[in-house]
Amino acid sequence: MVHNVKDLSPDQRLVIEGLLGRALHDEESLTIRPARVLKDAPTGAERTRLFRTYLDHLDALAGRMKDVPEAEIDAAIDDAVQHVRRQAE
Repeated sequence: MVHNVKDLSPDQRLVIEGLLGRALHDEESLTIRPARVLKDAPTGAERTRLFRTYLDHLDALAGRMKDVPEAEIDAAIDDAVQHVRRQAE
């Protein structure tokens, strides 16, 4: 849902400015898209366990790259960046 700031009521504008923490300008537009929270983030021991699992996964990925020359990794990253830039154009 897109709204032009100039078309907002004074009350709507005031509320949105309060949420954003800054003044809005008449030439701006707002895109409002509700999103559903799928589930609450884990806490406590579960959060710690999941973070450790994440770090273990990163270590496994790094282990797979240990014998790849740094120049080859840099070239692959450069290729990926160029690919994304071409897609965005």
